[in-house]
Amino acid sequence: MIIPYSTDAPLYHLPWVTGGLIVTNIVVFFATTFQVFIGTWEPEQIDWLLIQFNQINPLQWLTGNFMHFDPFHLMGNMFFLFCFGLVVEGKIGNRRFLGIYLATCLLIGAVVQIPMFFLGGEEAAGGASGVISTLMVIALIWAPENEISVFYFFFPFVGTAEPRIVTICVFFIGMDVLSVVFSGFAMSGAMGHVIGALMGFPIGIYFLKTDEVDCEGWDAISRNEWLQQYPLLYGEKQRQRDRDKHDEIENPVEKALQVTGGDVSKSQYIGLASSKRKPKTKSPSPAVPSAGSPRKSRKKKRRTSEVSPEHVAEKCQAHPEFNRLAYVLRQSLQSNNMPAAQQAFLRLDTLKIGAGMAETTLMRYASDLCTQRQWVNAIRPLAILVEKQGALADDACLRLAQIQLRVLQRRDHAIATLEKIVVPEGQSIDAEKKERLRKRDELLSLARGE
Repeated sequence: MIIPYSTDAPLYHLPWVTGGLIVTNIVVFFATTFQVFIGTWEPEQIDWLLIQFNQINPLQWLTGNFMHFDPFHLMGNMFFLFCFGLVVEGKIGNRRFLGIYLATCLLIGAVVQIPMFFLGGEEAAGGASGVISTLMVIALIWAPENEISVFYFFFPFVGTAEPRIVTICVFFIGMDVLSVVFSGFAMSGAMGHVIGALMGFPIGIYFLKTDEVDCEGWDAISRNEWLQQYPLLYGEKQRQRDRDKHDEIENPVEKALQVTGGDVSKSQYIGLASSKRKPKTKSPSPAVPSAGSPRKSRKKKRRTSEVSPEHVAEKCQAHPEFNRLAYVLRQSLQSNNMPAAQQAFLRLDTLKIGAGMAETTLMRYASDLCTQRQWVNAIRPLAILVEKQGALADDACLRLAQIQLRVLQRRDHAIATLEKIVVPEGQSIDAEKKERLRKRDELLSLARGE
């Protein structure tokens, strides 16, 4: 027995619909099947809600997916609905998730009932497991590397584990396929699961191809280049996006440092400007001072104060998504789950609120990336640390300069970055500052070939 109970997938939308569907299934169970258990109703009184094979009733295509035959059937399905609903709704949003869920219910009901009616079936089907199989496959396509926390019981072994979504899906769907084959393709619960799983593939791929869902490069198609050769899986929009990333591949450092979404002056600020510089234009001659000049100078001073690191951090932390994403990033780093940490940081970066993160968290993230030899990915958090001008700015400069010098082979950039480490005038130098200055001097000598 395997029961999933949580996931580390980042949630970009709160799972209101998933929670509502779970409550609806529980309420329907106690209003129908439970009444039969306690003897209040007869089974025939609720049969019309199940997907009956001896008739064609579109209403049953919907209601049958909310009917369960016993408490264990209900609980098992609700645990799976909770975990995989979190993944899918967390990426696609509430309304579209509800649309996917209800449309899949209707499709599964029709595909199950109509053929069985013509084959003369006399049984009935019910339960949410078919549509849950659809959600499992969608999660497999959109977030195969994320993990699902599960409780397992295989006598005498009991415990918890955190397998990846791809592992969970391959295991359960594989078991269903084997069950269908060995049963001679008879209509059964396993057949309903396989039908639901088959519906999940086109839905998941369609939303990827049309850019209706942003998996930030962690989906199964983006992670496997051999799948990208098939136009059915990887559309023209994705190929165009890859072509647009050509400049990023040519100069990944400059791209990583564009903290303001396209302002390359930020890369110059920390010594990583592109070698492709635009010719300087002559600045216009200063105008004759007028009566309004003092007012203009005051505006400039005010604008300068507004872009201070403290102001930028406060503005980022006021964003409605900041607290949730910052929590996901911290928790992912604590559990050493780098795929989830990268997803959270990329989302923070996309929303331009990464500067609101604590310096220690950014340094931990950059250090973990360097430990995994993801040097270019570490540039981004280090660049933010340098811009924050806080206590860890010097350490960030040292790490950044080493990447420039040893990985990117850009001595000029390393020198420009190291020159940012200076001794503030009128301040005493403690032992830690002396050590940083010593390291700076060593790297400068190495970069200059001295």
